[in-house]
Amino acid sequence: MTALADLYRDLHRNPELSFAETRTAGIGAAWLREAGFETTEGVGGTGVVGVLRNGPGPTALLRADMDALPVAEATGLPYASRVGAPGACRCGTAGRSRAACRPRWPGWPGAGRGRRCRSLV
Repeated sequence: MTALADLYRDLHRNPELSFAETRTAGIGAAWLREAGFETTEGVGGTGVVGVLRNGPGPTALLRADMDALPVAEATGLPYASRVGAPGACRCGTAGRSRAACRPRWPGWPGAGRGRRCRSLV
């Protein structure tokens, strides 16, 4: 559990804005590969897809945000964002997930514009 907490703090400390999440995507892709997932990088720009095959049957989809918001963090936490002005903060974005990509979902990066979903199609 310590490794997962360290990863959370590292990602929170080093946020990246939408379509610029190259470091974060690399970390995610490495984690997926190490866990045995077939991994594809660069999907829709900086997206990562992991497929874990376990035979015939139902398919489950999960997606998670990895971009930060362009705001300065003022939490005072020891793992607060190190990004300077205008700043970036994963506050509120880390850990959100959706079952699949649908451009009309407001939680998708580039919400309201469907930028990320259009880049995937």
